[in-house]
Amino acid sequence: MHFLGTDVRAIDMRLRAWNLGLRFSRLLSVFKRVLARIAADDCTNLAAQMSFYFVLSLVPFFLVLAAFVGWLPSTNLWQDLVEWITTYLPRGSRRVIFTVVLDLTHGYTKFLSIGLLVTIWSASSGFVSLMEALSIAHGARETRGFWKKRIIAVAATLLTAIFFLLSFALTTIGRTAAAFLSNQYSAFTTKVPWDVARWTANLLLILMAINLVNYFLPNVKRSWHWITVGTSFVTLAFFLASFGFDFYIQHASNIPKIYGTLAGFIIFMIWIYIANIILLIGAETDTVIEELTHPGVTA
Repeated sequence: MHFLGTDVRAIDMRLRAWNLGLRFSRLLSVFKRVLARIAADDCTNLAAQMSFYFVLSLVPFFLVLAAFVGWLPSTNLWQDLVEWITTYLPRGSRRVIFTVVLDLTHGYTKFLSIGLLVTIWSASSGFVSLMEALSIAHGARETRGFWKKRIIAVAATLLTAIFFLLSFALTTIGRTAAAFLSNQYSAFTTKVPWDVARWTANLLLILMAINLVNYFLPNVKRSWHWITVGTSFVTLAFFLASFGFDFYIQHASNIPKIYGTLAGFIIFMIWIYIANIILLIGAETDTVIEELTHPGVTA
C-alpha cells in the first residue's frame, strides 16, 4: 500500500505539472496572438491618430463641460472641477493644462445655444476616431454611416461630461464626509481609509468607463461582462503606466530642458498616446480570447 500511495501521489504531481504546463502554453499562445494582432492592425499608428483627434477635441469638450457647470448654481465649482481633473494628469503637464483650460473657458456658460451645439460637434470628433479604432481592434468592419457614428459620438461626449460631474460630486462628498468625521472625532483617523476608498472608487469608475466604451463604441455585438481580461489589463496598466511615466518625467527625463515652455504639452500628448495604446491592447486581448473561446464566431 505504501508503494501504491507513492505511485498515486507521483501521478497526481505529474498531472498537476502537466495542467500547469498546458495553462502556460495557452497563455503564451494568447500573448503571441495579441502581439500578432497589434502588428497586423497597426495599433501604434491607430493610437497616434486617436491622440491627434483627442487633443483637437479636448478644448471643445472642456467648453461643453463648462457649459454644464455654468448651468449649475455655483460660483467656484468650475475651477475646483478643472483642478480635480488635472490632478490625474502627469505632474509635468498639470499646471499648463490647468491654466490653458481656465483661460479658454473663462465665462463660457452658454447652455443650449447654437455655439454650444457646434462645440459639441467638434468635441465628438475624438469619439468618432475612437469608434473607428476600436472597431479595428475588435476585428469588425466599420459599416455604420456618417450620421449614425456622429450621433453616437455626440451622445458619448455628453455622457462623458455627465460622468465627470458625477465622479467629481462623489469625490467631493467623500472628502467632505472624511473631514467632518476627523473634526467630530479626534481619535478617528480618516486619511488612510479615505485614500484607500478614493483609489478603489477611481479603479471601479475607470473599469466601468472602459467596459462601456468597449461595449457601445465599436461596430460589433458583444455580450456584456462586468470584468474582462482586456478591461482589467487596461485599468491596471493605465495606473501603473501613469505612475511610471510620472516618475520618469520627474527623475530621468530631459523633456522639460529640451522643450522648455512646450514641455507640459509634450508630456501630456505622450501620456495620451500611451493611454490609447493600452486601450487598444486591451481590446485586442479581449478579441483574441473571444476568438479562442468561441471559434467560428465573427464580428
